[in-house]
Amino acid sequence: MRSIARIVLIGAGVFWGLGFIGNKYILDSGWTDIQLLFVRFVSAYLFVTVFFFKRVVHAQRETKTQGLFLGLFLFLGFFFQTWGLEHTTASNNALITAGYIMILPIIVWVFDKVKVPKTTIIAALVTLVGIATISVDVKELTIQTGDILTFIGAVFWAVHIYFLSHQSKQHDLISLMSYQLLSFSLLVSIILFLTDGLPQERMGFDGRFPLWLVGLWLGFTASFLAFLMQAFGQKHTSASEAAILISTESVFGPVFAIVFYGEPFSIKLLIGMIFVFGGIVLSELSSSMQKE
Repeated sequence: MRSIARIVLIGAGVFWGLGFIGNKYILDSGWTDIQLLFVRFVSAYLFVTVFFFKRVVHAQRETKTQGLFLGLFLFLGFFFQTWGLEHTTASNNALITAGYIMILPIIVWVFDKVKVPKTTIIAALVTLVGIATISVDVKELTIQTGDILTFIGAVFWAVHIYFLSHQSKQHDLISLMSYQLLSFSLLVSIILFLTDGLPQERMGFDGRFPLWLVGLWLGFTASFLAFLMQAFGQKHTSASEAAILISTESVFGPVFAIVFYGEPFSIKLLIGMIFVFGGIVLSELSSSMQKE
């Protein structure tokens, strides 16, 4: 089952990698980050409710409480990640999001008092070098605002993955996911109506796709399906291993951005991808050597 879980988690990484492109397309076409998150996550909540109505309605009180709690960190992670995407490229956004790989072991050490293996520390440093390579302007020693916001999102991602790893082993996966999405939907709806208002119906900047359709596609694939896959995978793996496997989104994201979105390829980006991928591989080796 663990081998299947690993494949499923990588599959979630593929959906999230494509999600970076969909998000960037919508933001470049005129919707705000809050409008994007509203359509994407409210639709995801509706999908899970329609497909698993009985399990959602009959969820235990503790499952509801934990799901609503997890939804707060899920929202904060996506809020800062999507806000950052408005001010940086899809490639940078994807790679910097992988920063949760180096943050999660610290969280595990603080809360669970589990010693962090040297290999994991090295992997985190390698990942950090990759992130710095693609985000820091060496000549002027500056970093884009969007990259900083994305990294803040990565911190909340790490917290979410940590708590989800514990809760997914104790509660019904579908119910837990549904109340995460409900919490997210409520938070983003409140902010939406206080700020930007409902998004207007419009076509993408290239005139090819209606933004509502792209938002619904993201809601179904990158939210509903991907989170279902993440919850299943984390039920049968550790938090650290799950973080490593779903972080493959940071490799898929830039590749998809170059192939499908026309973002420029550069040696700097390639070097950053190599370091981030190297950190992922080292982390995987570290997890394999641990007795979990």
